[in-house]
Amino acid sequence: MNLSSLGNVPNITSQITTGAPQAGFRCDPSAAARSAGKSVAPGTDSSGIGTLKSIDEAARQGYREDFSIRDAAESLWRKETQAFHLKDLDDPEKSKELLENWRMQARWDLGIQGGPTKDEVISAYIDTLRQNGLDGAVDWNGLAHELKSFQATSPEELEDGLNYMASRYVAALDKLERNYSGEELTVQRAKLEEVYQAGKSGMIDGYTRLLQDNLGISDSDAQAVRDSFSSILTEKENAYRGALKQVNEAMEQTGPDSVWLKNHDAYIASQLRAAGKTGGSTARYSVQDLTAAGQIAQDYRAEIDGASSCGRNEVTLGLNLSMADMKAETMISKGLVSGSMAALLRSGRAQGHENALAALNRALAQRESHRATGEPKGTFAPVDSAVFRGIYDAVMSAYRQNGGDAAKAIQAGTSAGEKLTVQAAARAPKAARWGISMKHYLQEFYKAPEEQEVTLLGLQIKYLTNPKPRTSTYQKYVNSWQDFLSSIGGGVDIRA
Repeated sequence: MNLSSLGNVPNITSQITTGAPQAGFRCDPSAAARSAGKSVAPGTDSSGIGTLKSIDEAARQGYREDFSIRDAAESLWRKETQAFHLKDLDDPEKSKELLENWRMQARWDLGIQGGPTKDEVISAYIDTLRQNGLDGAVDWNGLAHELKSFQATSPEELEDGLNYMASRYVAALDKLERNYSGEELTVQRAKLEEVYQAGKSGMIDGYTRLLQDNLGISDSDAQAVRDSFSSILTEKENAYRGALKQVNEAMEQTGPDSVWLKNHDAYIASQLRAAGKTGGSTARYSVQDLTAAGQIAQDYRAEIDGASSCGRNEVTLGLNLSMADMKAETMISKGLVSGSMAALLRSGRAQGHENALAALNRALAQRESHRATGEPKGTFAPVDSAVFRGIYDAVMSAYRQNGGDAAKAIQAGTSAGEKLTVQAAARAPKAARWGISMKHYLQEFYKAPEEQEVTLLGLQIKYLTNPKPRTSTYQKYVNSWQDFLSSIGGGVDIRA
């Protein structure tokens, strides 16, 4: 089963607003709710790694969609007519030509009539390619840019990214070996290895850092992840080499286009990927393993980022990290990850939890040291790990005992939270996140906003914005879990 669809399932923490001041904020509940789901700019985090889709897909030729002969010609046309060097700006004729090409492309993109059509321009360009062909040189800057775009690979694009990288390498190497020989071939191969190794290292290091920083995996496990990536890429390279003869023979059947297509390495790479799957792997961690781990790591990262900005407290961390771990346990029980990956996911949990609590503690200490005038000492009391641990343990225990019903497990966690937060308030009576604000949050947990206490301001806002019906915090957990089960082919089998 392919887990790449998991990338389309929203993280639970991006959906849930708590309705209670987070981590010691003295603010009204609605303001805290708005802050609860915030972490960092979409697509990035503090380390620069993409969270959903990292994305320079414009740099990748034929990455996901079919890459037709016409697409291949257009990619060349754009490169020839729209790229420029600074010296070109000093040439009036060259500058005029560039400007006209950009204007023409803008008209096409906007659907504005007038001037030559895209079909006319590309057809004429293809005629030129058929007459002149392409040389055997590799566009090193372009290839380096393509491969560099994978240094922030996200889980949902992982397998596509690995296939793209390996196929581009094999196609480029084949192109060089057909067009160069002797010392020049040696030089060209060395350049290709330099560019490819840089791309590989960027991808492997970025993804490994995603797992290590957020799941708390050990250095030895991180090295095993890197080794698995290297093995997988080598296996894919070998598989694409095996498909080269078939693809090159197919190029000869393209009539007059074979003159230039045989040296269009991006097009050859797309045909290698289209030729079929690259087969299984003997690596310790499979692509499916690494995809699953990346998804859980992203859930953890959302909590760590949220805690770093006081957008979480011990209660929400307990509920949200247990949701992430229930996902992992479900994938393990369904056999969607290997035994080795199951062990990795479980071994790093304690450290992952500690990372989130440490981030929250740092944020609380920062707020405490910058208290507003009139706020007493202890307004932002340090983390009470007993609250987090009690809620987390209650959720996971219920999940194991009830056969995997995450909805009831979350209920158990909130029930435990009622007692634990009262105890926390007794230990730190001046902490703003306990007491009345937390009691209100837990009381309203199962209520849709329409059922909660209505104020005149709330009615005015509702009248002005005409919002869609909203669901309770609890129902958002339920909906997120249902989405997760559907994404792994498990159906919707939990009860709200």
